[in-house]
Amino acid sequence: MAFELSVDNLERDGTIRVRHLFYGETIAECERLRDAHAAGCAALGPALDLGHVIETLEEIEELPELEDD
Repeated sequence: MAFELSVDNLERDGTIRVRHLFYGETIAECERLRDAHAAGCAALGPALDLGHVIETLEEIEELPELEDD
């Protein structure tokens, strides 16, 4: 099994315009990726610091793979 962590940035009007998805073999890996990304992301970093996010964790069958076109 694997995990998908979805982090939605809440705007002041309550809408969601930005969603970040993090995938990992463990919950801790998803959280580590979220935190590393937030450290340099102008959208996620401040929203996470202010608690203006909705996080959803889902268990998935396997990590997604890039499809060849």
